[in-house]
Amino acid sequence: MITPRFSITQDEEFIFLKIFISNIRFSAVGLEIIIQENMIIFHLSPYYLRLRFPHELIDDERSTAQYDSKDECINVKVAKLNKNEYFEDLDLPTKLLARQGDLAGADALTENTDAKKAQKPLIQEVETDGVSNNIKDDVKTIGQMGEGFNWEIEQKMDSSTNNGILKTKYGFDNLYDTVISVSTSNGNDINELDEPEHTDANDRVIERLRKENLKFDPEYYVSEYMTHKYGNEEDLEINGIKELLKFTPSIVKQYLQWYKDSTNPNLVMPIEFTDEEQKQMQDNLPKKSYLVEDIKPLYVTILSVLFSYVFEQIENEGTHTTESAWTMGKLCPQISFLDQQLKQVNELQDGMKEISKVNKDSSLIKIAIITGIRRALSYPLHRNYDLAMKAWTFVYYILRGGKRLVIRALLDIHETFRFHDVYYVYDKVLLDDLTAWFISQGSENVIRSLALEMRREQESLSKQDIEFECIASFNEQTGEPEWETLNIREMEILAESEYREQQQNPQ
Repeated sequence: MITPRFSITQDEEFIFLKIFISNIRFSAVGLEIIIQENMIIFHLSPYYLRLRFPHELIDDERSTAQYDSKDECINVKVAKLNKNEYFEDLDLPTKLLARQGDLAGADALTENTDAKKAQKPLIQEVETDGVSNNIKDDVKTIGQMGEGFNWEIEQKMDSSTNNGILKTKYGFDNLYDTVISVSTSNGNDINELDEPEHTDANDRVIERLRKENLKFDPEYYVSEYMTHKYGNEEDLEINGIKELLKFTPSIVKQYLQWYKDSTNPNLVMPIEFTDEEQKQMQDNLPKKSYLVEDIKPLYVTILSVLFSYVFEQIENEGTHTTESAWTMGKLCPQISFLDQQLKQVNELQDGMKEISKVNKDSSLIKIAIITGIRRALSYPLHRNYDLAMKAWTFVYYILRGGKRLVIRALLDIHETFRFHDVYYVYDKVLLDDLTAWFISQGSENVIRSLALEMRREQESLSKQDIEFECIASFNEQTGEPEWETLNIREMEILAESEYREQQQNPQ
């Protein structure tokens, strides 16, 4: 059976469903429409459509179905059981198409502009002047509304095995294998794993950290830093960092403008998806059930994906280029290293696992933020700490905008990868399912909790927290490199000291 393309509108009394049935000869005899409580089932061979609505319908004499030969569609009108009842999320096809049980754990707080749904403000105030925001949220309320989410890392046994022969799973909820290795033979240079099909979750973290240290160039970073701080106007114009720090992506501008104009900015930002976005959700996303045991890594993945997206938007000043997918993929560890774990788990003598003493008390959110910054200082053209922090601030704004604004960003990211000849593989293993799952099952409350926790961790972060293992020297006897741990503030201090010395003692 083929799922037809459709669109839905409503008024205070009816649901209006338009079902497109192109390229077939219409026969009223074969048409079947069933209305059961909150569900509409449509069948006209070879088309089959089953839609579940948030509220109940009623099949009475007011319901009609008419064929429109000009548009090659069937216009269905169905009455609402309760007049004046608002049916939310009618522009989310993936959610309407979800099977029974798929929506367990979905939004308990699907919001509109109705004031009765805004009981107690979850987030009190946001400043729109740029980077600095004072968080005045009620932490207790956020915790309750965020489904009691605890973003700290869990201590658990490492069940992964790796004998170099067995394939490992990766991607969305660890559902995939064999896919990435095929893409590498076609030029997939986003992937950085030596053996993506045979590297378990813990080893992915180890390999990622090692390669981030190797990729980070202290001289490159220091040069960017000194140019930004001491460069003349010509240097700054050539470098471009000054203008980038002033740039705000359009999706963030949408939120800030709404917040400025809103009479009650504590509500979720109302967004109506465009026809193109609705078509994308309907045609290009999977329609299947997701039974996810641990949803926390999925939200952290969304956080990392949004950071890579925002940073790429800033870097290219809002215009997608042929390198956009590469940039986003490199900045996102869940893509470039298939690393959903983010933190290494160390094995003790008794066989138990615990978090290493480094950042032992860190939350997953803090680790995601630090990882994003480390990669932003290692891969893109502009490697600037302030730029990375600005990107994280914009991620916070998108999260504050609510579920629909996050969906809009995910759809844009998904399309960027979908149209790439090689990198589309990351839609297949991650972004397809992640976007579809979030549309149908993502929680508005968890997104708000995530926004608050991310902002708190960001504001507590300093340059001393961003460390790299750098080559200090080489052993004279063995020729092996000797490493030392330096944070980026230490690098800046050393560079500034050398600069002042040169100014005082010019050659």
